[in-house]
Amino acid sequence: MIGIGKWQGSINVQILKFSGDVFITISDADGEYAVDIRLPEQLQKVSLRFDTIEEVGEDGLKGKGKLITPAGRELGFEANVTFDGDEMSGALKIAIATIKIKNGHRIA
Repeated sequence: MIGIGKWQGSINVQILKFSGDVFITISDADGEYAVDIRLPEQLQKVSLRFDTIEEVGEDGLKGKGKLITPAGRELGFEANVTFDGDEMSGALKIAIATIKIKNGHRIA
């Protein structure tokens, strides 16, 4: 499985006026990917639910799912992440923005 572990990166979304660190934990749940994402404090009430996660080549993951706002609105998203040793980069695309993860690195 690709990317198993704990990762940290930074995001900066000027259109929504927030920035901060994002923490991602990727684990093996009986042969399926389990992903837990902790967003910056301004977005703690937003949740991400993955419907599918698949491997892309030897070093990437692609996931699709729903971003759920505090008001209960669901927005479809697509996430792409690439791993290179202990470094990681990626992006989350939703209707209103593309959120890039920068300076991603393994923390455990």
